[in-house]
Amino acid sequence: MDTIERIPQHKLPGRTKSARIANYLEDLILSKQLSAGELLPSQQELAQKFDASSRSIREAFKQLEAKGLLTVSQGRRACVKCNNLDQFVESLTDSILRGGSSDTKLMLDLVQVRTSVEVSAARDFSRNPRRKEIVKDLRVTSDRMEKALRGIQARESKAIEEFRVSEGEFHKVLVRSNDNIILDAIYENLSPLLDESLAYSAMSYEEYEKKVREYQYIAEALQNGQTDLAVALVLVNLTDLKKKISAHAEKTSKFALA
Repeated sequence: MDTIERIPQHKLPGRTKSARIANYLEDLILSKQLSAGELLPSQQELAQKFDASSRSIREAFKQLEAKGLLTVSQGRRACVKCNNLDQFVESLTDSILRGGSSDTKLMLDLVQVRTSVEVSAARDFSRNPRRKEIVKDLRVTSDRMEKALRGIQARESKAIEEFRVSEGEFHKVLVRSNDNIILDAIYENLSPLLDESLAYSAMSYEEYEKKVREYQYIAEALQNGQTDLAVALVLVNLTDLKKKISAHAEKTSKFALA
């Protein structure tokens, strides 16, 4: 199959062989270079093309099958199941929403997804050709949050809303820096719930002030090419959010039982 070229592993995006292969095939499917119903080459042929083991090919297939993009049957070549991005995203987001057994669990799951995506973005940021533009956007949103602090100190609801909108935009800029059309589409579908989770990120003026510093430090670390620091700061920011969501749920539960 001419569509799938022989490409060296180091030229494909992703941190593992199976992830790199899955990402490459995913792009071919969603850009419709591989059509729905089309059969892929055998696992052995793909292993040769990607200079990988059959195990890596099987793991890549599992990832694509889980996303609804491939049909994989034992003894048969894998078949492209769907290459409609809107249908794919709708199916995936529906499965995410159905998987939440409670509002709290759903919120925590969504924050975990956001953590994985943003950590990946921060880790690969030094190779991003748009890094100057992205840092500029991150600084603009963190500056807006800082400007809202005076109103928050005066307990103005409008200022709190402005802060949360800007906070959501900061995360959106970081997520989109991955330059992955699937992540962008999923993020847009889930953004109302993701932004809702940020309501727990800060309650007191001191917490809002602390958040501003965190976002400014993230932008600064990315600008200076301090990858490890940026990753650590993103983890701290979102781990703190998860703790606050859990604490709020526990407090609400105790209040309901009282």
